[in-house]
Amino acid sequence: MYSKFMPISFDLKKEKEAHNCVNYFETGLWDARALVSSKQALSAGFEKVFCIELREKWITIGNDVFKEEIENNKYHLYHDDSVHMTKYLENNPDFDKKTMFFLDAHVDNQNIENYTKICPVIDELLAIKSLTRKDHVIMVDDLRLLKQPYPWGETGYGALNFMEAIMQIIKEINPEYQFKTLPGHIEDDVLCAYIQLNN
Repeated sequence: MYSKFMPISFDLKKEKEAHNCVNYFETGLWDARALVSSKQALSAGFEKVFCIELREKWITIGNDVFKEEIENNKYHLYHDDSVHMTKYLENNPDFDKKTMFFLDAHVDNQNIENYTKICPVIDELLAIKSLTRKDHVIMVDDLRLLKQPYPWGETGYGALNFMEAIMQIIKEINPEYQFKTLPGHIEDDVLCAYIQLNN
């Protein structure tokens, strides 16, 4: 069953365990009173969960909903545009540990203001690329839209083929990355890039 609002329709805990991920970082929170992916990540047992969100309303609600987890240093909520993601990653030892990144930031309504890019996924991937560790799990949501020209009306990257660019950057991080898709809003709507573990 696919959720109208939530991008994760797969077993997050199963993916965490299959890839030995310790931490979770997502871009885009939405309304934390719902079953948002941050809640799913906390329930899945990640050591720490990080989220960057631009809309002030969602930050205010998130700070309330996740008050205890924030106080216990389990949840970190950043009020910022995800094009600035690098500053939250660099020099942070948490990202020396294997992290699952879930990239889902985009401007899809008029209530989001002061954004730099409508669909900042390329900037987000470049932030991940800057990390020393090169085997993080990278998930990109909304493939159904990213396969279209100018997703959400994004023109800041020119006439970019987003899917080709996404996969190219991931392969530049590490040529050993493999790709699969997972269910999101619809079947096969989440790209998952991972390095095969040697068991």
